Amino acid sequence: MKVALCVRPDRPDAVRAARDAAQRMRASGHEVVDVHLDTTTADGAKGATIACILGGDGTMLRAARAMSPLGIPLLGVNLGRLGFLTTITIGDLDSAIADVAAGRHTVEERTLLDARLTRDGRKTGFLALNDVVVARGAAVRSIHVAVRVDGDPLIVYWADGVIVATATGSTAYGFSVGGPLILPSSRAIMLVPIAPHLSFGNAVVFDPDQSIELEVQDPARISIDGQEEHDLGAGDRIAVRRSETVAKFVRTSHARPFLSLLREKILKEPGT
Repeated sequence: MKVALCVRPDRPDAVRAARDAAQRMRASGHEVVDVHLDTTTADGAKGATIACILGGDGTMLRAARAMSPLGIPLLGVNLGRLGFLTTITIGDLDSAIADVAAGRHTVEERTLLDARLTRDGRKTGFLALNDVVVARGAAVRSIHVAVRVDGDPLIVYWADGVIVATATGSTAYGFSVGGPLILPSSRAIMLVPIAPHLSFGNAVVFDPDQSIELEVQDPARISIDGQEEHDLGAGDRIAVRRSETVAKFVRTSHARPFLSLLREKILKEPGT
């Protein structure tokens, strides 16, 4: 089995863990390729049966954008703190790889967002697993963002910004500003304003195939998964819809159920 071991090169703990894991996997007869997640592509992983992502949720976000276009299922190995996207511990890795090699696993598809920025007739595309955020830049003031849904006007927000999020991203920035929690298997897309002033303040959940367009009317910034940012000018438009590409997450018997993580990490329920 060909295994891609993916790390951020600025994480020494992940680099060490990947090196040790590679030795064990090669000794078990697997082909291993190393992928450094410091670029937007991961061509070296082509043909891999599985990609093991060593790090935290931030590393998984980076990996999902880079690896999903290759169709490679992702196995998140938690070296971080939160662990919503990373489903196993480093101690479970060897057993999980054995399960995958034997076919004892499932693959869960997660929605990605396809965001297209249009400026002066030129288009730039982005993929996002969690969210696409249009927000104020350095100036401490609200901005105006006009929202259209399937081409029809919905609202003009006067707010610190607007979040368009997947179900996976509903536990991230959207949740922190009052958005709903959506189970990650859902293909729904939600829209959440950030600190709206004299504007409708509730989140709106849209059907999977609806398209949301954000037109900024003041200087602003766009953020992709909180990791990639670009300046925006008045008149720039961002069209966001569900991508045809999906992120594939591997689940073995070692993975904790989402509801268990939800109870522990967010609901803070006792007895978990």
